[in-house]
Amino acid sequence: MTTPPFARRPPRILTDADGVTLQKELKHRLAELDRGEVELVSVEEVWRNVFGREAPPELKSRAR
Repeated sequence: MTTPPFARRPPRILTDADGVTLQKELKHRLAELDRGEVELVSVEEVWRNVFGREAPPELKSRAR
């Protein structure tokens, strides 16, 4: 999630949006990256946080 919980608007689920909304949201999220508001984490860390175990080897090999 790129928007902090105290932000003015909730993050959108992009698969539910139309093409124009997708373009706007993508532009917004890329701007967040440019401003340094988003911390990128490795796929291994995300997997561990979500599933509570190490990522499978095939996932680790694709991430590098």
